[in-house]
Amino acid sequence: MRIWGLMGTLSLLILSAPPAASAVDPMALPVAYDETVYGDFAAIGNTVTACPAKPGHYPVKLCLDAQNRVGSGPSAQNNGHPMTWADVDSNASTFNSSTARLTIPAGARIAYAKLTWAGDTGEPANVPCGRGTKPPGLPQQQAVSLTVNDKTAAVKPARYTEDALNDLSNIDHQFYSASADVTGELRAVTGPVTVTVGNVWTPQGFDCFGGWSLVAVWAFDRPQPKVAPARKQVTVFDAHVHAFSGRSQADARLPAVKPAGGTSRFSVTGFEGDWAVPGDELVINGRNAGGTGNFFVSSADGRVNPNALNNMSVDVQTLDVGGDVLRPGDAGANLSFTSGMDAYLVGGIAVSAPRPELTIVTSLEQNAAHPGDQITQMVLVTNTGGAPAVDVRLTEDLGCDHTIDQLKAGQSVKASCTRAAPEQDKQLTARVTGQSLIGDKLAAEATTSLDIIRPAIAATKTASPTTVLSGQTVNYTITVRNTGDTPLTGVAVDDKQVDACDKLEPGELPSGMEKILECTVVAGDEGFTNMVTATGTDKIGKKVTSESRAAFTVVHPKIDFTVQPSTRAARPGEVVTFTVTVGNPTGIPLGAVRVTGTPPQCTREIGDLAPKKSTTYTCQVVMGERLTTELTVTASPIMNGQLIATRRDTVTRSITTTVSVVTPVTEQPPVKKAAAVPPAPPAPIAMFVAGLAAVSTFVTVGAISATARPKK
Repeated sequence: MRIWGLMGTLSLLILSAPPAASAVDPMALPVAYDETVYGDFAAIGNTVTACPAKPGHYPVKLCLDAQNRVGSGPSAQNNGHPMTWADVDSNASTFNSSTARLTIPAGARIAYAKLTWAGDTGEPANVPCGRGTKPPGLPQQQAVSLTVNDKTAAVKPARYTEDALNDLSNIDHQFYSASADVTGELRAVTGPVTVTVGNVWTPQGFDCFGGWSLVAVWAFDRPQPKVAPARKQVTVFDAHVHAFSGRSQADARLPAVKPAGGTSRFSVTGFEGDWAVPGDELVINGRNAGGTGNFFVSSADGRVNPNALNNMSVDVQTLDVGGDVLRPGDAGANLSFTSGMDAYLVGGIAVSAPRPELTIVTSLEQNAAHPGDQITQMVLVTNTGGAPAVDVRLTEDLGCDHTIDQLKAGQSVKASCTRAAPEQDKQLTARVTGQSLIGDKLAAEATTSLDIIRPAIAATKTASPTTVLSGQTVNYTITVRNTGDTPLTGVAVDDKQVDACDKLEPGELPSGMEKILECTVVAGDEGFTNMVTATGTDKIGKKVTSESRAAFTVVHPKIDFTVQPSTRAARPGEVVTFTVTVGNPTGIPLGAVRVTGTPPQCTREIGDLAPKKSTTYTCQVVMGERLTTELTVTASPIMNGQLIATRRDTVTRSITTTVSVVTPVTEQPPVKKAAAVPPAPPAPIAMFVAGLAAVSTFVTVGAISATARPKK
């Protein structure tokens, strides 16, 4: 094998394989782009030559059949037909043109784009295409027309290479290739777009060809689960490798490719490969990557117009290459292009080699817990890349470590860790590390939030008033407050003694908020202590309760009443003094206290009488033939500063007192003493002197009456 290099203005490699073998190692193809991105490349192309439009004396059907892969031999090849320029755009400044569809994922950016084109130089003049019709100018000076999104730019060759004429046999003609960086022209592209290329310099005539290809590297700034879940090494190479007909092979090397396992994508741009001529193969690291003996068949990915299956000019083919071909640890890739009887030019290569990518997702069985609860942190680790990951290590903030020897492409593994919940809220992080088979370091982490909650509820119940009379209404106020740091649901009140206090409908109570319930009860004869229970449930099911008590006292108003005469018996006309005492033996004040009845001298308007207090006054009455006092004391309780002037609550006590009349005894003349006269009974004056008199007392308290007599 001989390697031809053109330096200076050509500045690119020409590889060929003449009949004589050579021990020289294949030369490395120069790298135009090499980056690891969350993305990939897309490659498209099309021809700028077509079958003649006007048949004349020429059988055009054979050419059209060849475009549909019908026929054999020269009739199915461009060297058997007078190829003419295809011109599909409406631009009068282009003498040829064609279109293809470039598909870029929506939202991706164009990281790099290279346009490559090639054709026949028309040399030597004695070969068929050399006798054809040439466009004006020279191929190395010709700027092609590039239209993207209705914006057209003239693109000049940044790299131009053509075959050395002294390497050509009498059946081969001279090819050229050119390329340019068109990243700027595609900068705004996202999603599918139609690309039009024109003014590719090449003659018209038998055995002529011309076409173009576009390789665009697209990328995202971060992983995209559906289209770019992992990084890939994307490398774009320049090439001008001419495999001559009748010779064995042409060799090249791709040292920049560093496979890490998995399936790589491999794109090849070729020119002038014939579908009807077998024997050409793409060999990668000793393997026939195309799987057939006819790899270069003039079929271009993305073609739109013309849309010939066999365009007889350009190949743009992308294929998958397994990890058994591009092996991890291999120092690049070795390529061989066999020819058989075909002749073709390799004008560019793009390779995307997958890398492993570790992603991690962590979660909790419950995102909230109470201090000390047992919690479980769960982790899912996935290798979203297209190559294996090894030495995988997983750590969790709860304190668990896990070792995973290897994760194949697309493989996932689960792990979990159970520990006691901390005292405070915490961000729990899980971390995973590993590496690719070629030593690329891998790492990822994920965080989940643990909410430490402390539910609490407080109930208070107050009674108003706290001291009441039997039958009086007591008002209860129940306040339920969420004193915790988390919302409560199902908040309800249970009062087992007062049904009216159970009417709070269960509901939600945010932290720091309160609900107020008011209810009433009618007091009976006795007071009591009443308990209420408030309940609620936090967001993870814990129930909290609070109890509160409220008491009220039922009091029964009473009054003490005594009427004490100064004597039990008196002569008519004498003055009898009565001492009247009114007392309040209870703990509530009495109001409207008054003594009524007869004699009127003993009636009084006393007014208010404080608890546990009494008042005494006297009245004098002149004794008549008979002296009887009938006095009644009445009072009403004062509750909360208000006089309760109802018949039910008014207290009454009546006393009737009688003072006997003593009749004076007239002195009799002396009487002779008679013998054996029996003793006379005691005279009334003796009763008076002795201070004895018949006194009856009648007492009435409410509906209860009794008659009491003083002790003798």
